Amino acid sequence: MINRAVEKHRRKKSLRWSLVRRLVFGWFLPLFIMILVVIVLMTKNALSQVEQTIQSSVDKTVEIMQIQLKDCETASKNASYMAMISKYYRQYFGEEDRTEFRNSVEKFLRQQYAYDDNCQTAELVVLNEPGSCYYALNESNGGTYQDIRFFREKAQEKILQVAETLDTGTTLVGIEGRIYMVRNLVTSKFVPYAVLALELDRDSLMKSYRGIWGYADAALYWNGELLVPGRWEEKNAEAHDYDYIMRALGERNEVYEFRRGGYSHAYRKMDIYGGTMVLLVSLDNHVTYAEMEAMQYLFVILLIFMIPLIIQMMRFFHNKVTVPLRELMAAANAVKEGNLGIQIVNEEDNEEFYQMKDSFNHMSGQLKSQFDRIYLEEVALRDAKIMALQSQINPHFLNNTLEATMNRKEAQFHTIEEEMVYADAYLYIISQRFGSKFSCTKQIDERLLRVQVPRLIIQPIVENAVEHGMDITKQGRLELRLFERKDGYLCIEVEDNGHLTKEDRERIDRILSQDIELAKETRVSLGIRNVDQRLKMIYGPDCGLFIKGSETQNTVSTILLKADASSEQ
Repeated sequence: MINRAVEKHRRKKSLRWSLVRRLVFGWFLPLFIMILVVIVLMTKNALSQVEQTIQSSVDKTVEIMQIQLKDCETASKNASYMAMISKYYRQYFGEEDRTEFRNSVEKFLRQQYAYDDNCQTAELVVLNEPGSCYYALNESNGGTYQDIRFFREKAQEKILQVAETLDTGTTLVGIEGRIYMVRNLVTSKFVPYAVLALELDRDSLMKSYRGIWGYADAALYWNGELLVPGRWEEKNAEAHDYDYIMRALGERNEVYEFRRGGYSHAYRKMDIYGGTMVLLVSLDNHVTYAEMEAMQYLFVILLIFMIPLIIQMMRFFHNKVTVPLRELMAAANAVKEGNLGIQIVNEEDNEEFYQMKDSFNHMSGQLKSQFDRIYLEEVALRDAKIMALQSQINPHFLNNTLEATMNRKEAQFHTIEEEMVYADAYLYIISQRFGSKFSCTKQIDERLLRVQVPRLIIQPIVENAVEHGMDITKQGRLELRLFERKDGYLCIEVEDNGHLTKEDRERIDRILSQDIELAKETRVSLGIRNVDQRLKMIYGPDCGLFIKGSETQNTVSTILLKADASSEQ
């Protein structure tokens, strides 16, 4: 029944939090969910629209780049179709002056490519002249002799290797971030005699991508090699990883990847010139999703403005309901803990709580009056029982003959120091009687000697240890200890070297139980029973006498009481 009552009490809910739950689940949470659903739907729609717009923009810019590449391809074909270079080549190998050949070829290259916005340099390598390089610079696009030096030192050998398998087609070659369009020049019998390499202008090639909505950065790959590195490649390491891009594309040619935070990415794959070109475009989310963010901020502000209303409602309920109820609960708990007659200050401005507090004050006063009357009756009855128990035990001590044991004032409590006089007198008699066959040691915390305890609680336990515990005819050892436990309880332990048998355990349990025939028990047994009962009556059921065996097979009798309880008697 007690457990069920406790469980029922635990299920009780605070009135304040009941109101909070109703506000949250009945108004604020549905409103918040509705706003959240609207935000999610609008965000999803905005994401879809942004994705379509960006993919469309990427498609358009890819078409522009392909047109630019097509123009470059057409320009590269002019070197073959116009037959000027082949004419100079035939003349040169017909023992024409080499200087004239160079001037004629480079003049033709300048005419064709020096003003082409998509080309930065043009280089021609004659296969029969190892190490030869005829070139033209597009100075308007930033072409310099450093580009020619780079071609000779790092690009020429690789481009010639690619050209060996190219036949009459066109391809792209990427070398350390530079893009070359390569094709062979062939004779009438389709025998290659020279290789033409046009270094494409990366800025011109990527210029169209800057018009994409939210453009922040772009990178271009050719057959897995990074041709055009992004400016923020280190900040977007994963997005610029070629293997990651190919996994994201899978079987598709284009993918838009939305990312929380600063930048999203669009990927596009193209199969051209016998290879694979992959484009990465990084987009600034603060630009592409500015309207969506503004909408989200608006809804957040709306939710924030709801908070003052909730706070005002909670403050009103707190001041008018919670505080008065808390005062009533605190006063009720005080009564529960024994503070009878407590009164509450009643200054309520609403009739309901004014009447409740007034009724409580009246009830508390009545309860105090009735309890005082009952308490006085119970104290008188308890004192009568204690005196009766003491009258049973007093006549039976061996040391009654000693003047030290006399308490002419018949006080119920005295100090432990005075109580030890009884025990010492008894131990003196035993030591004189048995001599070296009996020994006693003490471990006493002298700070506790002034603590008030009931009369005649130690000597009966010592006598029981001598009479029923140890075999004093052989060798009896007894140790008396006084200390205070960490939990505040006062402990008096009497340990003897007697072994606690099963029969002894049964006898002790019978003596300390409620169901016992007093007439059949010895005076020593009645002594320890009376000590246990008196301690429980005075200090409560958690105190009393406890007898058990120790790890060393000795018997330990423990008197447990509250050190400060005597002051309350």
